[in-house]
This record gives sequence, structure tokens and C-alpha cells, in this order.
Amino acid sequence: MASHLNNIALVGASGNAGGAALKALLAANRFNITIISRADSSATFPEDTSITVKKGDYKDPSFLQSAFSGQDAAMLALGFMAMDTQPALIEAAAKAGVKYILPTEYAADGQSKELTENLPPMAQKAGARSQIEEMGAKWIAIVTNPWTEFSLAYGVNTFGIDVKEKKAVLWEDAGNFNTTSREQVGRGIAAALSLPIENKDNERASLQHYANNYVYISSFLVTQRQLFDSVLRATGTKEADWSVEKSKIWGDEGRVADAQQKMAQGNFMAMGDLMYGFYMSGDKGGNYEEKAKKDREVLGLKEEDLDAVVKEFVNSA
Repeated sequence: MASHLNNIALVGASGNAGGAALKALLAANRFNITIISRADSSATFPEDTSITVKKGDYKDPSFLQSAFSGQDAAMLALGFMAMDTQPALIEAAAKAGVKYILPTEYAADGQSKELTENLPPMAQKAGARSQIEEMGAKWIAIVTNPWTEFSLAYGVNTFGIDVKEKKAVLWEDAGNFNTTSREQVGRGIAAALSLPIENKDNERASLQHYANNYVYISSFLVTQRQLFDSVLRATGTKEADWSVEKSKIWGDEGRVADAQQKMAQGNFMAMGDLMYGFYMSGDKGGNYEEKAKKDREVLGLKEEDLDAVVKEFVNSA
């Protein structure tokens, strides 16, 4: 039996999670990477001898099984609108003999009771993990919490900070929560897939430990106030230069209650407010720092410089 994974299949390589992982997998310089893409996709990928691109119909089981054949692991990084294709991808990968499958996670902690009981997307993710087990493969779930730059780009609807418009909603009952940069997500995934399959000296530092388990990736443990202060430093502004509103996450008129009411009325655009309300409360599943510390040590990751990441985002935005 091989001591490490060699062949990695990647679905969704042009997206956020997939693109970050592809960059880091290439940098690791140890993998044969097969990118599986739709036949009509216009996505382009780096020209590298370690990359093979296979295009076809995701509704064609024979194409998918052929594409997944010979792969040690498969990473599925699907966008929201493509999630209905994940069961077929999982089935094909498992039937092709793929031992490790990374389903589309890349967000919340699936071991948090608060999150699993209150966030609707968590049920779909649990279903994917169950399907993988039923098919005889092993899942590895990547936990990242909200992505730092992605969240800042979406203004007050996420972290409550709109850099472009200089508007902020500061939630007075927000707590400590983890958030991860795009680069750190990619590095963490590549590091996890680079672990030896077994490690007698340190069982945690092995894929055997992470089989049917979670990998906790994080760049920082922060508060909203710390994020806002970092944005002020990056933009060279003062709070007086911004339009700032104070509000609450919890309570009858808080962010979570408002989102739940809107969703009950059929407005599912409020899902983001619901999710970020739980994330940013800290004690509702958004603070997994103790788990992240252990995995940073195993994966060789370091906490990032908050100001550096925020400054880079502000400059690019």
C-alpha cells in the first residue's frame, strides 16, 4: 500500500475553494491532478504537466466513473447552484474506487449542535457525508468558517462592514469567531492531502485520523470590532468617517430573528444573515479555535497577520 496519496481529482477547480486548492496542490509539487469539468465549461486552468483535464457530462455515470478511475482522493468544490450534482459525483467516485472524498463543505463546523440544528444547509452536508460512508469510502470535511476576503467583499450582509460605501453595522453582542483567508484554505487542503496515510508516531498527523472526520482551518480568531479596526487602518480612515449603526444579533428584533422571519416568509436571501449571525456570536458554533490550534500544528499552518490580509483585500478591491 502506498504511504501517501498521489492522484487527486478536483471538481470545481475554477471556483473559490477549488481554485485555492488547485494553486496549493500545484505548489506542493507532489500530486497528479485530474480536473473534472463540464463539457461546455469555458474555464481555463494552468498549463502544468501534473494536470490532466477531463471534460464530459455530469449526468453520464460512465464518464464520471472513468474520470475518477485511478484517483486516490476526490475534492468536490461545487457552487450553490451545482449542489444537486454532488450525489452523482459521490456515487461515481466511490464506484471508481476513490478512497477519500472531500464533499462540498468549506464553511461551518458540522460537529456544532447549534449550527446543525439551526442552519438549513447543514442537513444537505450531513447527507453527503452519510452517502460517502454508505458507498464504502471515507469523507474528509474541511471546516473554514466564513472566508475573510469573500465576506468583506459582500459588505454589511456578512461581517457588517462595507468597505466601498464606508458603512458598518456593529453588533454589540458579537463574540470571538474564526475566519479564514482564501490562501489559507488552499494551503490547509493541500497540507491535509499531503499527510501520510498512517503515522505510528503521531496518529493525528495522518489521513487515518481525518478519515470520516473534520479538518479545522483558520487564519484568525477575531471579533467584529477587531476586523473593523483593521479595515480602518487599511483604509486610513477613522470611525467618524463612516456611517455606523449599532445593533444586536440576538433578541426579538436582532439579526437572527429578523432572518428567520424573512425565511419563514419565503425570502431565502436572508440565509446569509442567519448564518453570519450564528458564526459571529462565537458561542453558537463560530469559535472552534481549540480544534484549529491542534490542526495548525499537524498541518504546518500558521496564524496569519490580520492587517496584512485586510490590507491586501482593500488594495485589490
